[in-house]
Amino acid sequence: MVNLIGSRALLERFSQFIDPEVEEIFEIGQYLIKAGGKALRPTLLLMTCESFGYDPSFALQLAAGIEFIHLASLLHDDVVDGATLRRGIKSANLVFGNEACVLAGDYLYAKALELYANFGNLEAIRILSRAVMDMSQGQLLELRSLGKVLNKEEYFRIIDLKTGALFASSLQIGALISGQEGHSKLYKAGVYLGRAFQIVDDVLDYEGDESKLGKRVGSDLREGKCTLPLICAEGALKDFTFPPDDPEALRLRVIELGGTKLAKEIAKEELSKAFNILLEFKELESLTKFLRGLIERES
Repeated sequence: MVNLIGSRALLERFSQFIDPEVEEIFEIGQYLIKAGGKALRPTLLLMTCESFGYDPSFALQLAAGIEFIHLASLLHDDVVDGATLRRGIKSANLVFGNEACVLAGDYLYAKALELYANFGNLEAIRILSRAVMDMSQGQLLELRSLGKVLNKEEYFRIIDLKTGALFASSLQIGALISGQEGHSKLYKAGVYLGRAFQIVDDVLDYEGDESKLGKRVGSDLREGKCTLPLICAEGALKDFTFPPDDPEALRLRVIELGGTKLAKEIAKEELSKAFNILLEFKELESLTKFLRGLIERES
């Protein structure tokens, strides 16, 4: 199992659990899986299990459920955002249509809960259901914030719901099914971890390598999304309206004023908060090293 963690092979293993009667749903799921991805959230669950001495192969269906929740959110997000690219290829909604992608996302949400009903327990179902509710609320808050200038607290509220909830659930569920009494403490670590990864992702939208991003830099600004680099670049909006008429000029101005640099520092602070909790569990040292190396490569 260890050699599958974070790999395409792990995602391919998950595809067997989609199991729909309507073939198009499987095709949409496979389209997203073949597009790539780090499978980070299910990897957190499986590595947490393994760290606590629980055979991760017994948790494969639960890890698949976590990934299905993530894939469903991507399908719905792309429909809401009117996306045309995802991971460097045409977005699924452009290939299969908005209606089919919304329904496929609904199926994946339900399939995840079925997997948890069959292979988890009531507490795991509660945690996962809460994550889905939080993610939906975070996406709605982000939608309603388009074109508005946010403060740091408003930004964190959105990403804690939209991103942090599933990171947090992955860690907590991994500890829960491993029989750890302190599993609820890991939820907070996951929220901080989700913050760090989302901030890094938002920074990359300003100064990342487009060939690796699979999309143009500056997408958030063009969509009117106010993320942390812009919030940190004090004075950046002095000569610009928001959403900007010239998003490329504003992107460069944010970098010039140190918005991305300060956002990276905040990401490190949030990551340290996560590690401080994780390292309270001596069994999670290898997981902490894995995450540290991963976020350094990402940023």
